[in-house]
Amino acid sequence: MAHDLNFENGEASLVYVGDVPWHGLGTRLESAPATAQEAITAAHLDWQVELRPVYAGGKGMFYNIPSRQAVVRADQWGQENCPVYGLVGPEYVPLQNRDAFTFFDPVVGSGAVSYETAGSLGKGERVWVLARVKGAKGEFAIKGKDVVQKYLLLANGHDGRTAVRVRFTPVRVVCQNTLSFALAEGSDRFKIYHNPGMHRRLEDARDSMKAILGYYDDIEKRFQEFANFEMTGNRIDRYVHGVFPTPARKRGQSERSFEEAKEKVSATRSDAIRLFENGRGNAEPGIRGTLWAAYNGVTELIDHHSRFTTPWQRMNSICFGDGERLKHRALEQASVLFSAN
Repeated sequence: MAHDLNFENGEASLVYVGDVPWHGLGTRLESAPATAQEAITAAHLDWQVELRPVYAGGKGMFYNIPSRQAVVRADQWGQENCPVYGLVGPEYVPLQNRDAFTFFDPVVGSGAVSYETAGSLGKGERVWVLARVKGAKGEFAIKGKDVVQKYLLLANGHDGRTAVRVRFTPVRVVCQNTLSFALAEGSDRFKIYHNPGMHRRLEDARDSMKAILGYYDDIEKRFQEFANFEMTGNRIDRYVHGVFPTPARKRGQSERSFEEAKEKVSATRSDAIRLFENGRGNAEPGIRGTLWAAYNGVTELIDHHSRFTTPWQRMNSICFGDGERLKHRALEQASVLFSAN
């Protein structure tokens, strides 16, 4: 059952179309939003941010800090619980939720994709929209049977560190693993920072968005290569050691603490190997014993076996935090192993 949400207190929010998402969060919409503005409004995210001056106090005086501004939620300014999303420099340009993803509307209007989920995390400092590729081109099958659905994640943040970006998030249907994949590796073509050139770059992105789905051909090719690569010899050990390296001892760390950290990493590697062998879909003929199974063993470990206090913390980690970074490392190490053999 999806979790009902309170949108009045600035907590994380989410709406979705269709079946309940894998994370079980959010409120269901009857029909897909036609525009990014509709998605943002449906998720109760059509509020604004603004910049406020920052002061430091001391000896009964307050001094303005001209090199810093606070990003705040405008409708809650002056209230005790008004969130401060970030401290930013003078070049920072705020981008309102209603404007952040309109560059993607032409792709939705063409019928190639549809907005499926919209939400925020934390107290609204990160806002995102998930779009699903539609029709026959909306999925592909590894070895002809292991189905992967195509999604794109559009994200923006108000914390001064998060750029507007587009990221591939294919989902393996058999286990609902989210296979985070950076768009156009090595390029920041669809990563737009909050600076004076932001609006021009958003217009440029609008013009080139229709070509974006072509990158999924490269993703499918990469995954098919993984499924044709057998993890013979000591390859699985090399892979999990690459994804989960032995930690370096920190300054001042006790011997006991250091040994416990190493034991934790060793246990995580063992879990990844177990899921490589017996994870959801990994025992199937043609998938068993391949690099594709090893990669999905790690992603399943991150998505479904990591421990979090709340479902929101889990989702934040998987989509934007440590879980996402681990998935990128898992993909990177899989590519390194494949290229070296």
